[in-house]
Amino acid sequence: MFRLKDDDWEPVTIGESDDSVFRRGDVFAKCCAVSGVTALRDERDRVEWLAGTNVPGATVADWLESPDGACLITTAVPGVAGTDLPEATHFKAMRSLGSTLRELHSLPDCPFERPLASVVATAADVVRRGAVNPDFLTDEWRALDPAELLNRIVAESPYIESASDLAVCHGDACLPNVFFDPVTLEVTGLIDVGRLGVTDRYSDLALITIQLQDEWSADPQPFLSAYGVPDPDQRRLEFYRLLDPLTWG
Repeated sequence: MFRLKDDDWEPVTIGESDDSVFRRGDVFAKCCAVSGVTALRDERDRVEWLAGTNVPGATVADWLESPDGACLITTAVPGVAGTDLPEATHFKAMRSLGSTLRELHSLPDCPFERPLASVVATAADVVRRGAVNPDFLTDEWRALDPAELLNRIVAESPYIESASDLAVCHGDACLPNVFFDPVTLEVTGLIDVGRLGVTDRYSDLALITIQLQDEWSADPQPFLSAYGVPDPDQRRLEFYRLLDPLTWG
């Protein structure tokens, strides 16, 4: 694991990443072992690309690499994470989130791709290694063998491919990765963009809508209306909600 030389970095213990994350003032450091350098470098490139657009997010402050691994240092995004917003703000925040996600999905000339076949291949590898995290599954899905869940994905993939509507997607569109101004409730930035790339827009819509239901106990309709898809394809939503938890492991 890459080691920071200074000892004034405070560890950040929230989040699901296997990397070590630290904060010092207005910057964050994400450090990885040698095995994670390629993925962290990919994240760096995506942070840099997004910073060159009108969609708010972090910027790269430094990149450090050694025989032990690498460290990505980025600026902190102002505001508060979506998970920390009080209930009275949720309606307005959903509309802001819908507009921002639509803006992200409308960006042109993205050099990064995340084709469905490669995502399904990642899921197949996680299942093969027995690395599926049961905490990411619903009670219904935990009762089934992960191989059966993967079979559902494979069987449904032809329809999803035929219905796919490509856009620049976040790749892990969940409330902890979206920051808001606590007063205006405008989105101040997107973080953790390591999976950003061109793919079916429903991969983002599926995750954020189920998050709004689970974390905020909210009807996602204000979000969907602001985004511009008031009547989404439920079949695609369910597909990506099942696929995503199979890809972490």
